[in-house]
Amino acid sequence: MPHSTSSAWTCGNDACSICTAPERDEMTVLRCAILTLLEQGRWMAGDDIPLPEILSAGGDYLRRLQGAWDDGTPVPAAEHWAWLEAELRLVVARAAGLDAISTLDPRIDKVLATAARLPERRQVKLLDLAAKQFAEPHRQPRTA
Repeated sequence: MPHSTSSAWTCGNDACSICTAPERDEMTVLRCAILTLLEQGRWMAGDDIPLPEILSAGGDYLRRLQGAWDDGTPVPAAEHWAWLEAELRLVVARAAGLDAISTLDPRIDKVLATAARLPERRQVKLLDLAAKQFAEPHRQPRTA
């Protein structure tokens, strides 16, 4: 699949290539939620919110974010919030260098603890990389 040059930060609106895919389903909403949390994490890191806090309580954060100002925020059902948090942790751990296949990999906590000690600017870059890596397999091929 060709690499897309469009931004990963288009989830939650009608122009989102993930949300508007014909096969959109509950998993699509979860993928969009991951990207939304990574985007919000960039701002949170800029506000000196620790990485562990950024990676926890994602479903609740999205619910509050939607209620605050954005009707396009993807909010998965509460029963999926634990999965959302585990997947978010894995996505960031992979961007930090972990080559894991499962969220049960015991190295995730160590990798995330190391990433949490990074300066703010490097945490933002890590979250950007995580979004790019996560979004790429889910993009639709661009047509000419």
